[in-house]
Amino acid sequence: MGVTADDVARIAGVSRATVSYVVNDGPRPVSKETAERVREVIRQTGYQPNALARNLRLQRSKTIGLIVPDTHNPYFPEVARGIESIAFERGYSVMLCHSASDLDREIQYVNMFHAQRVPGVIWIPGTNIFEPYHKLKGYGIQTVVIDRLVPHEAVPAVVADNVEGGNLATQHLIDLGHRRIGYISRPVDLSHSSGRFEGYQTTLKKNGIPFDDSLVVKGGFILEDGRRAVQELLAIENPPTAIFAYNDIMAIGGLRALHEAGLHVPDDFSLVGFDDIAQSAFTCPALTTVHLPKFEMGQNGAKLLIALIEKQKPPEEVLTPLSVRLIVRESSGAVSPQHS
Repeated sequence: MGVTADDVARIAGVSRATVSYVVNDGPRPVSKETAERVREVIRQTGYQPNALARNLRLQRSKTIGLIVPDTHNPYFPEVARGIESIAFERGYSVMLCHSASDLDREIQYVNMFHAQRVPGVIWIPGTNIFEPYHKLKGYGIQTVVIDRLVPHEAVPAVVADNVEGGNLATQHLIDLGHRRIGYISRPVDLSHSSGRFEGYQTTLKKNGIPFDDSLVVKGGFILEDGRRAVQELLAIENPPTAIFAYNDIMAIGGLRALHEAGLHVPDDFSLVGFDDIAQSAFTCPALTTVHLPKFEMGQNGAKLLIALIEKQKPPEEVLTPLSVRLIVRESSGAVSPQHS
């Protein structure tokens, strides 16, 4: 048998009700000295309160729901680490759910959060259908979206300056002499990927380079999709000399395609990614990319959600788009003389 509330009460020399008041932060006040004595007994005995019973009694839990679209991409675990760091500090646990960019899965998880009395959810949409948000709203569950915006809805969100990231990546390649710059887009556009594409287009225009839609191909979510997208761009009649990919996974997959085509990076071809996942510094050659502060984005998302749950004013900084910066490594270089 595990340690019970009665055991804690007996060892601490208090009533069972007092143990409950300490564990649940009320409803009656407990003196600081008594509360500390009870908490010390809980630490020593390893007592674990019945969370389900507590949730039913309070009509909510101390758990934050988190829905991510892709656990294969190291970007999302880094965001999740930031969320967990703040949640743990504030006394919340995190329930992580992987949707695989599947709408039905997202809706099932939303229904589960409602059944579990979860008070708030951080949602990173994997599709451009936002029915899960409307269900969360209908259930009265506080919701924060990370790195996405829900069209026509004032949904609390933590975002980065994706347009500026697209500007930085494209301008870097133009400054290196490239004029035919390919772009690998997300299969289904969301606000973050459309922002990156907007940055690509506006920077071409600013530099007097006509937009060519033959240089834009759809990628995917796994390394093989990046490989395929680069193969597709290399096969067109007048291929690019450089490529900007909407994320690092596409760029890393693309490095393989360039190697298989006998092209040396960056002497023959340049490649730039986005996100700055840890692996991008260890590819060969190391990947030039746009750094997005993933851990901080997760932290800000958790701060914003907990403020909403606890009916507090959110910190001002969590509502300001996070800055991005270009990380120049080895995969980008001057345009090859035969293409200049």
